[in-house]
Amino acid sequence: MGCAKSIQQPTVPVTGTVEFAGKPLAGATLVFHAVDKTKFKWKELPQAFTDSDGRFSIRTYTTNDGAPAGDYDVGIAMVQPTSDEGEDQRRRVKGSTVIPAKYADPKTSGIRVTVDGKKTDLPTISLAP
Repeated sequence: MGCAKSIQQPTVPVTGTVEFAGKPLAGATLVFHAVDKTKFKWKELPQAFTDSDGRFSIRTYTTNDGAPAGDYDVGIAMVQPTSDEGEDQRRRVKGSTVIPAKYADPKTSGIRVTVDGKKTDLPTISLAP
């Protein structure tokens, strides 16, 4: 396992909030897709889940470790934890908040964020219906 650590990119804490129609968006999954993929040895996809207040903390390798510095296109989709599986297991739930499908694809979401080399609290990401 010593090998794995040597090829991990350095990360910095990244937090933020997501709103949909002006209200906190709970139960969303965010996935960061690096604009310049050549900087990543493992094709890392930093990601997070929003809490009941729409807040999130990005993880790449371990819980809340953040993301490597760089520019990212962000995909946001609605998922909920399943009741019978571990916390990292998520699925779509019928009847949950529905956001436009364009937000799930980082190429069409229109959301780009920058993580610099220090702790980053991103501006609120506001999604329109």
